[in-house]
Amino acid sequence: MSTKQSKLIGLADIEGKVSPHAAQVRGALKMRAAALSYVEDVGALAACLGGKIESPGLGEDWSVSKEVFPGVVILFAFNKADEEFPARVRAFYSGEKVKAIKGDELATITISCANQLLRYVRESNPGTRLPEVCYKV
Repeated sequence: MSTKQSKLIGLADIEGKVSPHAAQVRGALKMRAAALSYVEDVGALAACLGGKIESPGLGEDWSVSKEVFPGVVILFAFNKADEEFPARVRAFYSGEKVKAIKGDELATITISCANQLLRYVRESNPGTRLPEVCYKV
């Protein structure tokens, strides 16, 4: 299922506006964002994740999605740093069964997938000094 054909939602939409898991995911992704600036081949990144390249039209520089369960898709949308803003990665969810998954489970799966993105960065940039977070996964 293409993310263009389905509605993208955040953890706050699933758990409610006061979602501790949404804050947990935001914090984890913020720590990992600068490392994703080292991605040169988004297709290879998507393959490493077991996902695919997407283009949901969120003003992102690149995005990849992964179906983590039947009917549950996580989309990572990345924006490169510029003069005004640091690099940023956001996670969105879609699929007909996404609201059946608990927020803490989605948060755990999201962070695990983000760690896989960092493993790709580490493995695809040998000899490059990367942000410290790349060496902790």
